[in-house]
Amino acid sequence: MDYSIKIFDTAKSIYSLCKEVKMNRKRCNRLKGRIELLLDPVKAIQKQDLNRLTKLLKEIVGILESANDFIKSFTNKHLFYKVFKAFEIKEEFNHLNERLNDAAIDLNLALQTEQTEMLLTIFNVNKRKEEDIQDTVEDQVLLTLLEKKLENELYSMEERIQQTMNEVVGEMKMDVKDIKRMFESFLEKPMDHPVQGILELNLEDIEIKNPPVKETSDFNYYKGTLHKFPVLIKRFVNIGLSSVQEIRKNFHSEAETMKHFESPNIVRIYGICINERNSSSEFLIVMEYCELGCLRNVLESKRHLSWQSRIHMAIDAASGLYRMHNSTEKCKLHRSIDSNRFLVDKGLRVKLGGMDLAKTESSIRRIRASGQKSQLLPYISPQQMKDINYIYDKSCEVYSFGIVLWEIASRKAPFKDCSSQEIYQKVCVEQVREPLPSDCPEDLCELIDECRTFDPFERPKAGAIVDRLKNILKKITAVTKEEGD
Repeated sequence: MDYSIKIFDTAKSIYSLCKEVKMNRKRCNRLKGRIELLLDPVKAIQKQDLNRLTKLLKEIVGILESANDFIKSFTNKHLFYKVFKAFEIKEEFNHLNERLNDAAIDLNLALQTEQTEMLLTIFNVNKRKEEDIQDTVEDQVLLTLLEKKLENELYSMEERIQQTMNEVVGEMKMDVKDIKRMFESFLEKPMDHPVQGILELNLEDIEIKNPPVKETSDFNYYKGTLHKFPVLIKRFVNIGLSSVQEIRKNFHSEAETMKHFESPNIVRIYGICINERNSSSEFLIVMEYCELGCLRNVLESKRHLSWQSRIHMAIDAASGLYRMHNSTEKCKLHRSIDSNRFLVDKGLRVKLGGMDLAKTESSIRRIRASGQKSQLLPYISPQQMKDINYIYDKSCEVYSFGIVLWEIASRKAPFKDCSSQEIYQKVCVEQVREPLPSDCPEDLCELIDECRTFDPFERPKAGAIVDRLKNILKKITAVTKEEGD
């Protein structure tokens, strides 16, 4: 397939759609402008060895197809849809802009020309943020008008209910303000967190419930509440000799860094609580509570999980990994990806855990911080198994994530009942990949196998995994709808 032709055709479709949209027009046109900037480097690539760059062009096609479908949604959805889905829409715009930025960086590496240096200047992080904020504010004006229209509709609806069903409604009648509050989470920002940012918290605002849900030699985990909001609390029991001032300094420095990794798909750290005493101090780290526990437990349960549900869960998990790999300011490697590290809330949203305040915790426990976490053998890439000195990188992490995707598809544990030697033989010598279920969607099988492939170069990047999973979900949803009709 000539992916460059596909890129130009999809870009034309996007340009046409941008003329039709009536909602989020500023942000749509900003996407269009950034896509236009990518096309000149793509033309330059056409003159080079396309086989070498096929993977990059294929990824760009995926990005543009996602953008095309997203912009198309503004031409055929009810206006109220944009009000209730405002936060999700903002997140999708952010994702698409991040993916276009990824493409700009990859094009620069592929061509290394003056033209692409200019491209990266235009995609400069700070400039991009300023433009996106300005576009969001301008689009919000129309959204505010829609909210007013919605409020009027709700008032009108309430009046009709009062006129025709006064006796039936009775105590069940809701005030318009209550109805608006029901949809508050769908407006400009989510209302599901007790605090914004990672803060030093007051002990009076935290309630700990005994007994602990998990105990280790260094800390205990408790369920609890922060401002009456459910949280998970890590309480340190093996405290070193660091001064409170040193711990605070490390915390505030690390909290600033961790801001760059905040995401709906990464377990959120709300803050640290330091309870100073005369003889000793107590240290707590307060984080987001996920009711269903780890992904492995959910997959092993008897809960029914349709392919749609499983792909939704996979998208969540991949989005957490992508946010970590492609943070605006800096990349971060997790170093311990497995199905126990992903946590699941009561709405089946999957979140990547284990993003600890490593320096802060090290200063509390008075041990040396380490960049390497322990990792279970079934998730270790073939390159690491064969060479203990192999430099851990994103491709290693994608291999681990491929095993997690296989678990989501199969609902089984990887290499169950296999010894370490047997796993090495299968992975490194025979290059065996455990089989997927017969009813697993073909596109999903292909993606999982690419993530688990022996050659690191052939493994997709986290952003491309997100894009492809979204396209797979779209296809399955369309098929399901047709079967339902």
